[in-house]
Amino acid sequence: MMKFKGYAGLCLLLCSLYACNSTKSRPLEIDFSKDSLAIEIRNIDPVGMAKIRNGELTDSLLQELVTVLQSPQAGDSAGVELEVPGEILPAADGLIFKPEAGFEKGRKYMVLTYVNSRFADFQSIIKSQTKFNMAPNQKVLLR
Repeated sequence: MMKFKGYAGLCLLLCSLYACNSTKSRPLEIDFSKDSLAIEIRNIDPVGMAKIRNGELTDSLLQELVTVLQSPQAGDSAGVELEVPGEILPAADGLIFKPEAGFEKGRKYMVLTYVNSRFADFQSIIKSQTKFNMAPNQKVLLR
């Protein structure tokens, strides 16, 4: 009887972990806007988007969610990616990054964001492959 309760408890724990892992969510989309003046981040988790809309994140926390790095130019011997200064604005369906200066044509931009990042999912917990830190979502965009 005690063994059955242990298995039932383990089954309940695994089912609840599986239920928390939403496989129906769409992947995060990171792209330039149609006019290429901004970067749009769409398909943000509804709970996270509600926190942004309700003002639960301070402006400084909102600015730390997204980092945009500009690739070095072809003749740059240092080869250092530079952070692009700009502001992050909430939109109806996501976030918009507007740089202080426009994006240069022909340059690559790496977007790093912790929006929709997860510490662990069901499969990684079962396989004992959990990480000790969260990895950001990243995408390289060519203007």
